[in-house]
Amino acid sequence: MGILKNLFNKLNTGFFYIVNEEVFKQYLEKELTFSLEHNLEASADLNIYLLGEKHHIQIWNYNASKADAEKGLVVYYDKEEYKSLDELYLNKLNNLPNYFKIELLVTDDVFLNNY
Repeated sequence: MGILKNLFNKLNTGFFYIVNEEVFKQYLEKELTFSLEHNLEASADLNIYLLGEKHHIQIWNYNASKADAEKGLVVYYDKEEYKSLDELYLNKLNNLPNYFKIELLVTDDVFLNNY
């Protein structure tokens, strides 16, 4: 049973990366651009670890939704809504440490696998 439990736990954990501010911003821009180009609702879904605290970030392109198109682009940071990545950087992520940990919740990322 221990082997199955360990396998289950591994499959239910995210993908962790240590990044700097520049790489983090490139990743979010890449995810957002892909979502907009392919008319996808969901974009990024990750946790960012800052000063010992975990924060959840999601990016939604509601323009791709028939039901919620009027919402437009929404960036969530711990359930707070922002209308752009720039607004998020200005209000919440304006003083990032040199390096910090992020956790992708759905899948790994080829771009981030370099880090």
